Amino acid sequence: MDAQAQATSHDQNFKMLIVENTRDAITFALPKCETFFQREPEIEFIREETIKAFFADSFFRMDVPVLAKYEQAAFVFLLEHQHDPYAFSIHHLARCVSHLEEQYGRDVIPIVYFPNVSAKNKTLPREIKSAFFGKRYHYFTYQPVLLRGMPAKKYLNSKNVFARLMLPFMQYSQADWLKIVDSALQSVIELVEPGKRVRQGKYLDFLMHYFNLSAEKWNEYRSYKQRQKESEAKEMSEIISDILKRQGWQEGWEKGMEKGIEKGIETGLVSGLERGKLAEARNLLMLLLPKKLGPIPPALEMPLREVDDIEFINDLLARVLEIRDWSEVERLLQ
Repeated sequence: MDAQAQATSHDQNFKMLIVENTRDAITFALPKCETFFQREPEIEFIREETIKAFFADSFFRMDVPVLAKYEQAAFVFLLEHQHDPYAFSIHHLARCVSHLEEQYGRDVIPIVYFPNVSAKNKTLPREIKSAFFGKRYHYFTYQPVLLRGMPAKKYLNSKNVFARLMLPFMQYSQADWLKIVDSALQSVIELVEPGKRVRQGKYLDFLMHYFNLSAEKWNEYRSYKQRQKESEAKEMSEIISDILKRQGWQEGWEKGMEKGIEKGIETGLVSGLERGKLAEARNLLMLLLPKKLGPIPPALEMPLREVDDIEFINDLLARVLEIRDWSEVERLLQ
């Protein structure tokens, strides 16, 4: 594995999108869930590690387990991301589902997103069956989302932001790549709340990373936008420019676009990546702590927003499920 691959945490990238767009992530995988989520169920993020009966017991770590409750109905959705399909274990998934069913006494719906698997894949295990003399004793399956086999054109105008952010992984022809890139970038502007510029910057970074286009391709995209309606092109250009500027990437974008030199875009990206990682980690912390502990006390909001030690933030994120109250956060900040 090269240094770049080691530095890219695909699991964290996808987990971030799922946590911030849980409803869209579920309805993208299970469109029939749309009617359930139209009722605005209460969404609760639950413990990522299975509870141990004894300290010596082993535990299973999950990506994003979610409890969705509406009136008398409640379901647990287990959302998993598997970038490397060869590392996927259906038996491990089945054990996690069994633990969740026992712990919460609810039906568990497991969903697994595979960015690098097409619909033609025949080696990916889809189910577990145990039978003897015609009688079935055990059956398990899950909802696989095979992104490489999904037609990107189907989601070009989708109102589901998670679906649009998955466009880099979907199937499309080279003749359509400009429309695909444009739809994905437009989703950051159209479907993310205007006031959430840090989130827009993260999503833009996600798309730029996974589309992995050369400077020449970005230059071609700029020309494509210029051929569109002037007002639309200007609006998109200004918003993207503002986002990139806030993230410290503007210099690289401009150099790459104007000169078509790949080194230019890399220079700007590298200079802003560290800021982007810090902003991403801080934003995730500000999202998860209130979900666990309730509204942020006014006295702690500013100290949390001013934390500039990414290792400290990552340590807090790792312990977020163990933190009992805001007073414990206050002690850690001192």
